[in-house]
Amino acid sequence: MSSSRMRNAQHKAFIPSSARENQYLLAKFYVTDELIAKFSDASEKDSAQPYLSFYKKLSKIFFDINEKLHIESGQFVGNDKFTRVRFSPEKITAQTNQQILFLYNSLYHQSEHAYFDGSKRAKKITLVFLSNGSDIRHDSAKFHRKVLKAVTQFAEQTGIEKNKFRVCDHQHLTFDLFSKEKGDEGLQVHKLRPLSKRYATDGVILPEDDSALTYAVADIRFNRRIKQLVDKKELDNENYNALYSLIADAFISSAKQYNLNNGAVIANGLVPIVRVTEEEFVSTNGELINLGYNPEHDACGYTCKWNADKLVDKIQFVFVATKADRTSHGYGKFLNQVEDTLELLAKKLDFVKDKEQLIVRINQHVGFDY
Repeated sequence: MSSSRMRNAQHKAFIPSSARENQYLLAKFYVTDELIAKFSDASEKDSAQPYLSFYKKLSKIFFDINEKLHIESGQFVGNDKFTRVRFSPEKITAQTNQQILFLYNSLYHQSEHAYFDGSKRAKKITLVFLSNGSDIRHDSAKFHRKVLKAVTQFAEQTGIEKNKFRVCDHQHLTFDLFSKEKGDEGLQVHKLRPLSKRYATDGVILPEDDSALTYAVADIRFNRRIKQLVDKKELDNENYNALYSLIADAFISSAKQYNLNNGAVIANGLVPIVRVTEEEFVSTNGELINLGYNPEHDACGYTCKWNADKLVDKIQFVFVATKADRTSHGYGKFLNQVEDTLELLAKKLDFVKDKEQLIVRINQHVGFDY
């Protein structure tokens, strides 16, 4: 292979053909006194559910717009819960005190539903647009354009100024790093171009001040074999510090070997939320752990968070791409480095590739004030 072809190959990531695709957009806006006055029934003011008609009227506007634009899956979230979306062969909506999780297969599951409590006033409402179809990534710019049209119509019909909406576009590629060992021989190729560059080829121009981030999250489920990597006496005392330290050290040394210097190790049962911020930070908020990164900074190091007294179901590894990880082609080289790191980690942990899963989710996100 010529040197030019070798360099080009470095920027292409090869992932299993069974990789699952997701795209969803969120449009968020604050609930104001003026908005409540405009869409509430005065007769409900002193009732047990004074905001019931308010939510019903707004959600009806939302669902009617989606129907006209042929957006098959929309969720109206008026309970201030953090919204997450994941691929699943079964359609499930799960809620906790802080989160609402939509699990669905974009090829088969279409739904519309509103989530609110008529007795409580939400601080913010989130309009959730879930992409449907067989080629989510290829059609992502088209879906993005359609959602912006829906948000524009919703703004016009409610009287909310467009610049009051915060729009976030999320795209995932999820796969088992060792699916080949389980019989999946097919491959698909990705350069992982930034959303702005990918969308521009389809005539969708994102704002220049957009907040874009590319990162990967890998999950390893704990099983008996992994727990036996440390002395049984440690586990008998219900202190898992040695186990977490062993895995974290193996991960960080592997990541550094492949020049990946931004991320986290999470083993406390919390859900990592990765955000773009001016300064790096880590903060916990109930069920969530917020990880703030500035893509302009090249080497922030690795944050490790675990609870030594608790054995969690899984340990999560977060890799955050920086500006230096973006080549003229995209983030394909970054994904290759992530895969190489995890391959080395699996070797250090004596992974049984044909029986154990190492799930990787590549996230590309962009957010902007509409």
